[in-house]
Amino acid sequence: MSLDRQDKALREFKQIIQDLVHLLRTSTGVELAHMCWVNRSREQFVWETNSTRLPNVMFKDRVNFENHFLNEFQDAEDIIQLVVGEDISKAKLMHYFDFVQAKSILIIPFINKGETVALTVLESEKDIDQELIHDRILSYNNALVNVLDTYLEVVDLHEGQEQWEKYEKSVTKIDFRQHRVEILENMLNEIQSNLPGGGAVFLAPGMESWNLILRAVKAKNPPKLGLQLQEKSVAYDALEKGEPVFTMHFNNNPRRISSSETRTDGASLAIPIMINDRRQGVVVCYDNDPLTFKDSTKHKLINLVRIASLSIQTSIKKPEAASELFTQNFGAYMPELWELSLTCELERLKKGGSDNTWIGFISPDDVSGLRTKYRLEDLQKIQTDFVSALNPSVHGIPGYMGYNSDYVYMFIIQSDDEEAVTTWIDKVRSRMEYGLELSIGGSIRAEFKAGYTKLTADTVNNYQAVDRAKKALNNVMNDSEAEVVEA
Repeated sequence: MSLDRQDKALREFKQIIQDLVHLLRTSTGVELAHMCWVNRSREQFVWETNSTRLPNVMFKDRVNFENHFLNEFQDAEDIIQLVVGEDISKAKLMHYFDFVQAKSILIIPFINKGETVALTVLESEKDIDQELIHDRILSYNNALVNVLDTYLEVVDLHEGQEQWEKYEKSVTKIDFRQHRVEILENMLNEIQSNLPGGGAVFLAPGMESWNLILRAVKAKNPPKLGLQLQEKSVAYDALEKGEPVFTMHFNNNPRRISSSETRTDGASLAIPIMINDRRQGVVVCYDNDPLTFKDSTKHKLINLVRIASLSIQTSIKKPEAASELFTQNFGAYMPELWELSLTCELERLKKGGSDNTWIGFISPDDVSGLRTKYRLEDLQKIQTDFVSALNPSVHGIPGYMGYNSDYVYMFIIQSDDEEAVTTWIDKVRSRMEYGLELSIGGSIRAEFKAGYTKLTADTVNNYQAVDRAKKALNNVMNDSEAEVVEA
């Protein structure tokens, strides 16, 4: 529903309140009637309206509790009558100037859901006979209750309709004609818009493991890119069951993805991406406030993932249905996916993010020797073994491998440790030194060379980062002594 209609409803509500206060004053015969809301969050009385025929009365829009005579009556549940000069001094009636006419005051509380939310005050030069006007006060309060309830119901309906209209727009952004990675991007962004205190991340299988591959740009405090999925996590549970799993976190348990995460608070919803009955990914939605996950919000998130899954399923060919849809060759993630991930991480840095992220390329030192020694079919399997062995998360470092070309693999590493890349290279070298067991049988001792660069807020785009990393790899490949070079 439009904001104009909400504004119209609010104006009409205020006009009715004004009319009711005026009718109350005239029907009771008092000289002054005024009504204020009790704003407990700001500790203020907020004046709504007043009716009077006195020339020397003026009200401020709002007054702090401690600065007004109504302060001691903010929790009143019954009607209270005061005599001016006895129960309250004239000096406290600051809405009068020059002189104070009032001799009798009647305070009428308005209670909603067990809490005093407003006070209506009648002031008169004469004694107010409470019994005589009791029926008029009762009618006034009943009318106030009905008007408030009607207004809140109208606003809720407006907001509810507006919410679903916004959701319909989200759904239309996911189009089966898009590339599967573009579908993922739009899905994550739309999910993120429903999580003000959290975020959304995507995990997919590759390199013989499941890893966090993509994080929404606006995700708050997301787990590290490249984090490897572990058992006893929300994401693992969802994949095992093949259906969404919602959980609240107590004392850091359960973890969303891995025990390597930093603190886990609030609540999480893990939603598997099922395509032709095969688990091709899992989206982890989280927020520090568990109340964010209302039933309507859960429905939206689950449905966005379902629509994305169906859109991807529509675009794939039958031979692809049994394979991993987000890897390209050798179990390494497809370029479209890691390029999008780089773009997202750069945007996060430009928005003030502080994660250390490196991109690089790594290649066997003696490719010609491999080609001479092994058949083409065996070389394909050996490259798959290489990618699995190079997988940074296997070595305890958040990161993953992407496909670039035969024998040249992209890597992304994200870590709080400034030496994470060199630590990973050392661990790879140590593993290869004793020989890597091959899936075709036997083992191989291979040496790798790597060139890399660190992403910064000054990096123009992912193409610049890729270009720097490739130049670093070329430099190290042309240097017989060097094993790793940073651009």
